[in-house]
Amino acid sequence: MDPQLLRSIWPVFSAETREQIQAIGAKVLGLEGPSHEREADLLPSLKRLVHSLKGSAASLGLDDIEQVVHAIEDGLAHIRTDDGLPRDAVESMLRGLSGIEAAMARGDAGQTPQVDGLAGLLKSLGRDVVMPESTAVLSALAVKGLEALELLEAALGALCSPDVPDRAAVVRKAMERARGLKMQALEAGSARLATLSESAALGFARMEPGGDAASLAASEVAGTLVDLRGQLEIERPPQAVARAVETLRAAPVPVAVENGASGVQQAPVQQEARASTDHTVRVAVKTLDSLALQVELLVAGRSQQARRSESYRALSDGTHEVLRQLERAASELTLAGGGAALDSLRSGVALMRTMQKRLLEVSREAHRDSEQLALVAQVARDDLRDLRMVPASQLLEPLRRTVREVSARLNKDVALELAGGEVRLDRRILDALKDPLLHLVRNAIDHGLETPDERRAVGKPETGRLTVRVEPRGARIAVVVEDDGYGLSPERVRATAVRRGLLTEDAAAKLSDAQAARLVFQPGFSTREQVTATSGRGVGLDVVQATAARLQGSVDVEFQAGRGTRFTVDLPLTLAAALGLLVRTGTTVSAIPSDSVERVLRLTPDDVGTVAGRVVARVDGSQLTFLPLAEAIGLPRLPLAIESGRVQTAALVVVGGDKVLYAIDEVVGQQEIVVRSLGKHLQSVRHLAGAAVLDDGRVVPVLNAPELVRAARPETRSMATESRRPRILVCDDALTTRFAMKSLLEIAGFPVVTAADGEEAWGILERTSCQLVVSDWQMPRLDGVGLARRIKSHPTLHSTPIILVTSLDSPEDRAAGLEAGADGYLVKREVERGRLLELVRQLLPANAA
Repeated sequence: MDPQLLRSIWPVFSAETREQIQAIGAKVLGLEGPSHEREADLLPSLKRLVHSLKGSAASLGLDDIEQVVHAIEDGLAHIRTDDGLPRDAVESMLRGLSGIEAAMARGDAGQTPQVDGLAGLLKSLGRDVVMPESTAVLSALAVKGLEALELLEAALGALCSPDVPDRAAVVRKAMERARGLKMQALEAGSARLATLSESAALGFARMEPGGDAASLAASEVAGTLVDLRGQLEIERPPQAVARAVETLRAAPVPVAVENGASGVQQAPVQQEARASTDHTVRVAVKTLDSLALQVELLVAGRSQQARRSESYRALSDGTHEVLRQLERAASELTLAGGGAALDSLRSGVALMRTMQKRLLEVSREAHRDSEQLALVAQVARDDLRDLRMVPASQLLEPLRRTVREVSARLNKDVALELAGGEVRLDRRILDALKDPLLHLVRNAIDHGLETPDERRAVGKPETGRLTVRVEPRGARIAVVVEDDGYGLSPERVRATAVRRGLLTEDAAAKLSDAQAARLVFQPGFSTREQVTATSGRGVGLDVVQATAARLQGSVDVEFQAGRGTRFTVDLPLTLAAALGLLVRTGTTVSAIPSDSVERVLRLTPDDVGTVAGRVVARVDGSQLTFLPLAEAIGLPRLPLAIESGRVQTAALVVVGGDKVLYAIDEVVGQQEIVVRSLGKHLQSVRHLAGAAVLDDGRVVPVLNAPELVRAARPETRSMATESRRPRILVCDDALTTRFAMKSLLEIAGFPVVTAADGEEAWGILERTSCQLVVSDWQMPRLDGVGLARRIKSHPTLHSTPIILVTSLDSPEDRAAGLEAGADGYLVKREVERGRLLELVRQLLPANAA
């Protein structure tokens, strides 16, 4: 097929083929089971899918894929409805599908969609290689030749540019490729291709000196490369290009509205596709992502519009009060005899009344617009959410092939149970979960489940049980991977952590079993002594934890010795804009996803007590862990209202079946928020899910509810390695700058105190322990340079790092600041680019930052 036409059609073909491969694999596995447990239409629908895929591949001239699918079709031809497929036939068909998937991946990357080990795959499927040896050689030569030709064309383009860093090296490499192609052509018996390759090599040699001679040679080389491409196309096996183009024009695209790269509906036959073409279209993932972003911004804009509407209403009420006072003043003047001032006052009152009337009209219009915008935003968000929501079966079903391949390679018998495939979740979450879930499943088979001999020796069934299920939990979901194998060994995990240098022996011994179990999520951690095809590389479970945190979720592990291990990944149902409960602790306002807050309580001192050294609160007859939210998110521990006998406000945070009460100062409000990532600089701060911009322009941290609940567990809080965050002093006479730096540092998890000038900062340093100072240069009373000199000359504070932040950017200013003892120097425009956080982490002690 014409390469340009193939490139234009490839995205549609790739998406449809991946759907069909997934469906074919699931149905092939279904044929292995008993006939009475199968779907009534299993075999006919499987044959239709295979035949449809074969036709699509043939129409595009994709011979490798067509031959594999044709071989699968031949293997199904003699199967009757009540027959089953033998195990070796199932294995061969699954290997064939994996080979097609690998070829599709090459096509997605712009390479030739060639199936590796084609002859072996066809043989395992019971079909001899159909192409004669000479044709096969020429076909392989054409594929390799076209790849070499692309490199030669790139080299020609580089040599035609005015500036070539190493012209001789480019020419030498091009000549080597051309002569390599010549040798392959001679071995395949293609004299014409060999002659053209040699001509190209000689042409490149004449281009090395440059100048006019090189220009003439470039023209000759270009013509030779055009002839080369034509000859390579001739060497390829003949393809029915005209038939393919005609078929593609005649057949409508059999697609549905797509939720991602692979769509959601299958298209077994063209008749069904024609019937649905007028009602469905295929949408690219990036288009949906862009649309999702715009809808989320629309939702945020709706909140801002509502706030403006309230502002208009407040202005109208204020105008009414001013009018009353003016009218009262006019009445008093009238009683006092009036005068010239009375006429001016009455004119002003009339004008004010006109303005009030117009302001009322604007207020009503703004309110009406706000309500309409709210309706549009809600409908758009709901429709987009429906577009993005896909069944979890798309995540679960491919695991059948993975389990089969891995268990066969490890000589283990594994029965896979899937549940919750009907649960619908955000496509972005589904795509992000594919690799982590694959890691968990492979980990369970390799590390969790025993071999048949080992299971028989301990009285277990020889076949291990692996369960993967998706559980709906209100506005969240849980993905659970559970096996009935060895059960995680805390002793072995501790030993591995010590051996790999993650912990000292003393630190490892102090860990509880639950704490030790979570070490498996550390980067580079693996209990496997040797690297195998499945394990030992130290890559896997850390990916699971990082992905869960990125998706505003968490991962946890539970185990029972000899009975199995369970991994639970807790995630939101969707990543769209959501309601956030705004709470204040001290001077910091944070947002907690409302779906994780069951209710807000007011506790009396009698409701709170201590059990086994743990502070708990009694709620509805249950004793729940009670903690200050400020402490959980790394802010300074301030006295609670309940400690002085007053009523304490608390938020009941619930994730799954776990509940924790967090003490807060007050509930500020609730509004729609769009959670934004905080980037790589803050990815290690687990209690943060991101940040959001409120309707008044404030930036607030959004807390990760699952991580807050997990961190509140007694076994987690009892860690001996717990450390407190260092306190930072921010000093600047400009309130806006001071507040901006304070917010930036607090979102990063650092407690912050502030001062308006150097003298106030010095007083704070004398009575409060601060581990770092961030100071403006130009301030009244005592400037930043003076503060730096005073700190560095103090007997106990001299080691405190100080960063000067200023608009002065000359070399002389920098030298003066550093000479005064400053450990870091930043221009104010560098603060918002992340340089402040980078410098803070560099200057703080490693165990503190």
